[in-house]
Amino acid sequence: MRLYEYEGKAIFQKYGIGIPRGILVRSGREAQRAAIEIGKEVVIKSQILAGGRGKAGGIKKAETPENAAKIVQEMLGTEVAGYKVNSLLVEEKLDIANELYMGITVDDKNGAPIAMICAEGGVEIEEVAKRRPGRIASNHINPLYDMRSYEAINLVRQIGLTGETLLSASKILTRLYNVFTAYDARIVEINPLVTTSEGAMIAADARCEIDDNALFRHPEWQDLRIQHIDNLWEREGVKAGVNYVDLDGDIALMANSAGVAMSLLDIVNDEGGHPACFLDTGGALSKERMKNGIALLLRKTKADPHVKVILVYTSLVFSLPDTVAGGIIEAIKAEPADIPIILISGGEEKRRKQVQELLKYSRVKICPGVEKGVREAIGIARQKSRHGYIC
Repeated sequence: MRLYEYEGKAIFQKYGIGIPRGILVRSGREAQRAAIEIGKEVVIKSQILAGGRGKAGGIKKAETPENAAKIVQEMLGTEVAGYKVNSLLVEEKLDIANELYMGITVDDKNGAPIAMICAEGGVEIEEVAKRRPGRIASNHINPLYDMRSYEAINLVRQIGLTGETLLSASKILTRLYNVFTAYDARIVEINPLVTTSEGAMIAADARCEIDDNALFRHPEWQDLRIQHIDNLWEREGVKAGVNYVDLDGDIALMANSAGVAMSLLDIVNDEGGHPACFLDTGGALSKERMKNGIALLLRKTKADPHVKVILVYTSLVFSLPDTVAGGIIEAIKAEPADIPIILISGGEEKRRKQVQELLKYSRVKICPGVEKGVREAIGIARQKSRHGYIC
């Protein structure tokens, strides 16, 4: 789960990392009051769960409180980098003397945390890695121990820092690692870490991503997980207990395992089709999750006229016929919609026939194989109108 910038900065401050004075606002009037309270020129920063806000117009300067109010009012409700802006951070403008990059993430190849620091900040670290890899210093950290002071100092020294700046940066790096471990993070990042003209080191931005598998240890964030998903349908997927990824095609895809769903996605693409979504109910399928998955797709088709057909694959090796058929029937009753549903069922012949018998009056079309089911779905999607088609 990715945190918003203001949430990440609150954590940084708690662990002794300096942050700019800032106030979260949701209206022009609040922005004006915030700028007056800060008492100097401010920066208006859209709070979205994406990087590259500056290039996308999501960060602007305001010289006066009135200007801050105008900018916030104009930005609210707009889209930045594909995300809707619902709140903004009004923050003091820093007098910047230098910018660094500092981050800690998990190196999956080595199975250990890796700390990175770069002499260039405020730019995408991936771009620096391509252009000037020598500007980045990194070091793996033994997860059995906390980051030791000498490790931080040695790493920071590699990018040319000396004296008080070296000591300040190494302390911040150690504290950043403490944030990383305390919150079971996948990544914590400061970009840029600013040195002001007065010599203070301040985190001008914050990126924190908590491992979803560790959210049970952080109930304060677990309750907010759904709120951190901007896409309505992906948010609904979490509520329904299924894995849902929204796409922009015309064939809604669903399967009862992530691997099968991804394979189905590839096959549809290879055949020239355009998936509208990716939905995985999980392998140990229950009637409730089957119902929830189909019902979600039916609601999606009502809201999105581009979706022309629902294509479902279920393996009957681990799922019972009445679980599959019962879930589909209950979903159709709960969310009636004029949309073709094609079901591909894998498994032994006896179970496939049971599903077919149970769905005999449901208007669901059952296809014996993946290839035929995919081609049928693509054929329906290519029709100019779906009116009159009954599965």
